[in-house]
Amino acid sequence: MNNSYQIVRIQRYLKGELSRDEMYDLEREALDDPLLQDAIDGYRLRKDVSHRQLSLLQQRLADRIEGQAKERNAFFFGWQRLGVAATACVLMVLVLVLLWMRHQSAEQPTTEKEVHVELAAPGSLVRAHAVAATGPGLDAYPEGGWDEFNAYLSDKLAGTSLTGKTTLTFDINAQGMPMNIQAADDADTNSLSGVLQALEVGPRWTGSRGQVEITFE
Repeated sequence: MNNSYQIVRIQRYLKGELSRDEMYDLEREALDDPLLQDAIDGYRLRKDVSHRQLSLLQQRLADRIEGQAKERNAFFFGWQRLGVAATACVLMVLVLVLLWMRHQSAEQPTTEKEVHVELAAPGSLVRAHAVAATGPGLDAYPEGGWDEFNAYLSDKLAGTSLTGKTTLTFDINAQGMPMNIQAADDADTNSLSGVLQALEVGPRWTGSRGQVEITFE
């Protein structure tokens, strides 16, 4: 608004020449504008102010208003530049972190696990199944049970080429180990050497004499 017009309004206000609505509007403006209120108070205290003094006061009032506007603009643009600079720094840090992570992942060697599976030849898989023969004085029994004994016997005879079946008789010594092992049929003792050795060093038995029928599959 024109400053000369403001001064005229202030002078008319102080002289009571404004209407009630105009006076009300000026008072409302003075509440929102401390500089306008200061001007009204100054004119009220010095009613004999010359036009030259009014011009000086008007210039000072305009300078103060312009200075405050410049300060507000400088403050706003300063914070705006600071915000832009902070955003750029954050983006740069994120880009550097992503590049570093990509570089680290590219340097790590790829670890490959090789699994070697060895397949045994069909002839090397032997399944031995032993059952107890019944008869007078035959009371031998493997301490771990027949399932455990058969699993031991099959593992011990792996790699052999035994087939068919055979019947073995043996005595049990004081330590619970088979002794005096003999083939009850016409089987070749040399071919049964692995079976005999497996019985001699295998699981313990209970009883005094036993006879087992072993089937090789």
